[in-house]
Formats: sequence, structure tokens, C-alpha cells
Amino acid sequence: MSPLLLAGFAAVLALVAAPRLAAAGWVARAPRLGVAAWLALTAAVLSSALLAGMSLLLYWQCAHDLASDAWHLCLAALAGHHDDHGTRALALTGLAALLLLGARLALGAGRLYTSDRTLRSRLRLLVRTAPPVQPVPGATVIPHPEPAAYLVPGPRLPGRAADIVITSAAVDRLAATELSAVLAHERGHHEGRHFEATRWMRMLAQAFPWARCFRLGARQVDRLVELCADDTAARTAPRLDLARALAALAVPAGSGPAGSGPAGSGPAGSVGDLALHGGDALERMHRLLDPPRPLPRLYRAAIASLCGASTTMPPFLAVLERLVVA
Repeated sequence: MSPLLLAGFAAVLALVAAPRLAAAGWVARAPRLGVAAWLALTAAVLSSALLAGMSLLLYWQCAHDLASDAWHLCLAALAGHHDDHGTRALALTGLAALLLLGARLALGAGRLYTSDRTLRSRLRLLVRTAPPVQPVPGATVIPHPEPAAYLVPGPRLPGRAADIVITSAAVDRLAATELSAVLAHERGHHEGRHFEATRWMRMLAQAFPWARCFRLGARQVDRLVELCADDTAARTAPRLDLARALAALAVPAGSGPAGSGPAGSGPAGSVGDLALHGGDALERMHRLLDPPRPLPRLYRAAIASLCGASTTMPPFLAVLERLVVA
């Protein structure tokens, strides 16, 4: 019974809740809450699948002693010493599901780790070999004909300004106040730890490319963290300056190599991770120039409660059958 409940709950979240959340208008008014909602939803889908596999693997007759050693029961079921062939088949199904989920997660995590390490290696090489350029306090400036600014996650570059990277073309194109707004935006990414959220979602999307809810979540979180960083920057920089900087960096210089610049891969590799020009530029421009009204507190509390309930529901469903029997 528990595996069926867990599978049904995961299906409802993936097939119904995820598309509705992607189309929801309130997330633009509360992007941080929107990111939290996506993290909670995807975690609930994944934990439901894992617990469904474990429930099948640990399946035994309801009348059996509930205090028995779970791993002993697993081994006994797999060896065919318990119940009948049906129980053994359920245990094998659960084991196969767990192995598949684990392998796909490991594959997705490995791909992301390799991509991140390659990005940082390329950036270190470029910074080390590039000719001197105009310094910008709080950022690493690299020579490149296309304007771009982005955050590189991970440890600070040795002897350099840290996680924020900006191209020489962007420095030349932006006014001083616009450049300050750009740096505030990228600091917003760093302070909000947005990389962890986008990395989690991309890992799931790469591990399970056939799952539409994970692909939707990755795109939506990429979009929402940009809105979050805009809100953070707007606390210390005028919104108009940030909007101007966004417009300036969204226009390619036209002199860079094909496929480079803000729309594609940048000077250090994949610069689309946490770049100022990321997300829906038109939506962000409208939002900067005409800020939306914040969500009412009661609405926020209701959404936060739903997020919490979605993450606690899978373990509850996993033990529901045992609680009923007891």
C-alpha cells in the first residue's frame, strides 16, 4: 500500500503541481518563495521515489514483528526465505529502482562536477595569461570583446577579487553607477547562495532528462534567482541603473567570435550560470521599472506551509501502513 501511495503522490506533484507552479504568477512577486517551492517540490518527488523503492525492498507481511532488523528482512526476502515469490519480486523491484535512482544521481552529479572544474580551470588560465586591464574593486576583469558579468562559484581565485567576473567590454560600456548595480546584482547571487539551488536543479535535470518536472524546475529556478538578485541589488542601487546595465549587457558588441558573448558561451566557458543577462530579460526589465506588489503575509504563510507539507508527506506515507497496522 505504501509504495502505491508514494508513487501516486510523486505523480501528482510531477504531472499536476509542477506545471501549475511553472505557470503561477505569484512567483514573480516572491521569487525567493518560488525558489523554495521548486526545491521542496523536486525534493518531495525524489524522496517519494526513493522511499517507494525502499518500501518495496523492505516489504514484509503486516503481521510480522515490526521491530525486526530491516536489513535481515531484506536479505531474507531477496534469498526467497520469506513469504512467497511475490514478496521476492517486490524486493527485487525495489532494489532495481534504488540502484537506478542512485546511478542516475551519481551520473548527474559527476557531470556537474566536471563542468564546474573545467570552467574554473579555464578562468584561472585566462586570468593568469591575460594582459593587465583596468581594475574594478570587488571583481576580476578579463579582456574580452563581448560585454558580460557573472558569478563563478567556489573558492576565490588566488590573488584576485573573488567570485565576480566582468569583461573589459562591459567595463567600457557601463557608467560607474551601472557598474555598481551590476556588482550588487552578482553579490546578491553570492549572498543568496543561488548556485546551490541552480546546481541541485540542474543535477536532477541531467540525471533524469525524461522527467519534465525537473526540466521545468531547472528553467524556473534559473529565472527566479535572477529576480532574487535584482531585488537584492535594488536595496543598494537604483533600479533604473540596473535596468540600464541589463539593457547594455544584453546587446552584443558584434566584434566577438561567433557563439560567444551574453547569448552563448562566454570567455571562460559557460557564463550563463549566474550572469546579469540571465533569465527573461524582458520580464526583468518590466519588473525593475515597475516593481510588483509584495505578496500578503497570509499568502506567503500558506505557500510556505504547503512547501513544508510536501517535504514531510513522503516519510509520512512511507510509515502510514505501519501506523494503521499498529
